[in-house]
Amino acid sequence: MTLQNKKKYVLIFSLIIIMDQISKFLILTEFKRDPFKSITVIKDFFSLRYVENSGAVWGIFSHHPNKWIPIGITAFSIIALIVVIYFFLKIECKCVVELTSLSFIIGGAVGNITDRIYQGYVVDFIHLYIKQYQWPTFNIADSFISIGVMILVVAIWRGKCTQF
Repeated sequence: MTLQNKKKYVLIFSLIIIMDQISKFLILTEFKRDPFKSITVIKDFFSLRYVENSGAVWGIFSHHPNKWIPIGITAFSIIALIVVIYFFLKIECKCVVELTSLSFIIGGAVGNITDRIYQGYVVDFIHLYIKQYQWPTFNIADSFISIGVMILVVAIWRGKCTQF
C-alpha cells in the first residue's frame, strides 16, 4: 500500500507534530524567565508548569546519574517509531480506526523524539491533580500516544481489520 493513499493520515500525524512543537515552544517562551512558576488553568485540577523530562514515560529514570540512560531511551523510542511506521505502511487503507490510532502514535512519538534529539529531554507542561493526588506532568505528544495506544488496543481486540 502506498503512502499516496494515506494522505489524510499523514496530515493527522503532521498536525499532531506541529501542535506539539508549537505548544512546547510557547511553554518554553513563557517559562524561560521563571522555570519554577505554575499557571493555574482550572483551580484544584489543571495547571501549566515546566518540566524537563530526560527519562521515559512519567519521568521514570529522569534523574538517573547514568548519562547513557537518556541515549538508550531515545534509541528505543526511534526503534519503536520505526516499527509503528512499518505497520502504518503495511496496513490497508480500509482500516480507518487502526490507521488513525497509528497516526496518533506516530505524531506523538515524532514530537517527543524531536525534543530528545535537539534538547536532550522532553518538555512536559500539563499538570493534572486533585488535592494531593497528582498525575505525572505530560504534554500533547504524550496525550496522542496514549489515546492512540488505547484506540489500537480496542481495534485489535475488536479484530475486524487488524493485519499485524
